[in-house]
Amino acid sequence: MKRKALSFVLIAMLVTIPFAACAPSTENTPSVDEQVQTAVAATATAEAEKNAAINQAVAATVTAMPTMTPYPTPTPLSEEEYYEVSEEELAAMIDEAVNEAVAATESTAAATSSAASDGTMSSEEVYDTAAYVYDAEDAIYYAEELIEIYYDMYGSYADDAVLLLQETEELLNTMNQSLEEMDEILVQGAEAASAAIDNLDEHTDALQEQISETRETREDFMEEFRDALDEREAIFSEINPTEVAPDLNETIKQLHDYVDTVKASLADRKIDREEMNRIAQLGANAKASLQANGGPKLQGLGASIDGITSQLARGEWSKAQTSLGGFEASIPERPGRH
Repeated sequence: MKRKALSFVLIAMLVTIPFAACAPSTENTPSVDEQVQTAVAATATAEAEKNAAINQAVAATVTAMPTMTPYPTPTPLSEEEYYEVSEEELAAMIDEAVNEAVAATESTAAATSSAASDGTMSSEEVYDTAAYVYDAEDAIYYAEELIEIYYDMYGSYADDAVLLLQETEELLNTMNQSLEEMDEILVQGAEAASAAIDNLDEHTDALQEQISETRETREDFMEEFRDALDEREAIFSEINPTEVAPDLNETIKQLHDYVDTVKASLADRKIDREEMNRIAQLGANAKASLQANGGPKLQGLGASIDGITSQLARGEWSKAQTSLGGFEASIPERPGRH
């Protein structure tokens, strides 16, 4: 392009030379050499300005890449909405989010391998690959956010499930680390990415290996999680009574103590292990007292206690709160109150 522009200037000057030779000579008239040098300098300046503009546009494009995501990230629920979701439902949301994060990471690995297959990467390939990276990072962030919400709501008593989630969290952290290192290469542009092809290939291989090694664990996550819920429910429902009321009045007091304890435990919308143990024990005592003193009219309340305790043990707190309201309305007034 420089040669074409310079040739055009020289041709134009040569055409005007005969006319200049016929004109009267003046002391200030530039020589042909001076005119050629001026034209060359002007062409070089124009080329420099053009290249500067191109470089500026490329830099702006690379800087803008982090804001591009081809697929929208799900909007997190509010605190109120998460409370309405059961522990098992939240675990299912986590499982789905993790699978989407893995799928996005697999797509990133495939896109990177394809772009780097010829040993170099163009600006367009860098831009497209970076979009995949940011999409995967967003998906991982959403899954991690759900896990943190689970820890906050259930982590104080769901030790069994927390162990399963820690394995999942480890995978997400490992994938995210590889993606961040790829991001650091891609954001520098096509030249840096082309020079780091081997490095990008290593990260791509590492991502695919991580995903492959954890496939079985991820596929079994919900089954193992439900087994953990069943075991926890069994533990709290099989607690033996430690105190049986001597008469009906004391039995009714125990029923109210059970209701009050559940209400107090749910006041902060969380239940820890100690609270769950106390609720289960009070429920077991109240059930035994009902069998001893309740008579035909109150015997059915034992099943309601079982239901509420089971719902609490399985993290179905919103359902348990509704069940508790019906249970409270069905029990006699506390003795001594008028």
